[in-house]
Amino acid sequence: MIISLLLAAAGATLAPVDAHPWLTIIGDMSDPSVNTIQVNPAPLEPRSAAKTLQVRVSRSANRTSWDGVPYRSYDARVVFDCAQRTARYERIDYYQVPFWKGKPERTVSYVKGEPRMMQFREVEPNPNARIISAACAPAASVARE
Repeated sequence: MIISLLLAAAGATLAPVDAHPWLTIIGDMSDPSVNTIQVNPAPLEPRSAAKTLQVRVSRSANRTSWDGVPYRSYDARVVFDCAQRTARYERIDYYQVPFWKGKPERTVSYVKGEPRMMQFREVEPNPNARIISAACAPAASVARE
């Protein structure tokens, strides 16, 4: 259901990576020199009131997180607050290489403490609002497409 809306909103394409229907929202899985953002539209907790999805990001260059963690790519569990139109990271697996290869160098949980909001700094066009809108779309509006 979310797949159609994410594809339409972002002009995204299906990316057959692993066994999951990853949607490439921005970027190119064949080019590690560009920022690539993907969403797995299958809810991680389908019976939960909050929508939780997996989002992964491969950056065009090495970066450092707000907690001082160096990374090139990360795979995150993201909780969407549709009433507030925000999304926060619940857990992030950080990788030193593009496209989430190998084992994560570090895993950080953000369940407790200060929330870490989903943002894509220095990514243009920034897909943050489009991803939140698509994730929070009512099932009925997706079915009408």
